[in-house]
Amino acid sequence: MPTIAATVASVQALPAPVMFLDTCVLLDIIRAPLRNAASAVEAASQLLTGTQHAPPSVYLVIGCPTPREWNDHVDQVVTDCTTAVNSVNAVSEAWGFLGVGGIPPLPVAAMQLPNRLRGLSRDLLNASILLDKDADSLDRAIDRIINVLRPMRKEGKSAKDAVIVEHAIGLASALRVAGIVQTCVFVSSNTNDFAKSKITTLHPDLAGAFGAPTNLDYAASITAAVSLLQAGGWVP
Repeated sequence: MPTIAATVASVQALPAPVMFLDTCVLLDIIRAPLRNAASAVEAASQLLTGTQHAPPSVYLVIGCPTPREWNDHVDQVVTDCTTAVNSVNAVSEAWGFLGVGGIPPLPVAAMQLPNRLRGLSRDLLNASILLDKDADSLDRAIDRIINVLRPMRKEGKSAKDAVIVEHAIGLASALRVAGIVQTCVFVSSNTNDFAKSKITTLHPDLAGAFGAPTNLDYAASITAAVSLLQAGGWVP
């Protein structure tokens, strides 16, 4: 696992935007049918394409808790996706029972979708730089946990999220110190912990660390993150 310093050196050598992915964003790719969010699949495919260029047009980064979290939850998420796909056939059948035709069931091949989306999510996970634990980032995460600052909650949840976000902040800060000006964005759909209540604006507990001179953007979905990069002229 590369350190923050080693990752900064890689980006310095071949500059490109940097996107730090929370675990839930990777799982959201599989949840796309359930959440009527096909755009997440398009965005994930674009990012994967970007990582495969030589040189890459984007760097994807994840924190040390993410592979374990992904493995812990992926089977259930695939099951939920399968339920969503099956529900389309239930609509067709129910419509038929009402004496109305014209809505055919999905083709058999469509049942491959949940596992195909799992594969895309896994590919994006594997294409990401897995940061090594960083002492300063861990210290700041502990401070967040002790002081119950978001993403930490009073219920004692989200300690792993504190570790993930502080490594994103640490990396973005180091990139700016090194003179790298490309967009850096942290992506998490966990708005309950990272954003203000009921909206997708970054929570005040995090806003200061994300602001200047770190200049770390926040996006609440992988689709929004790709749109942010494209607004700056990025192409896969």
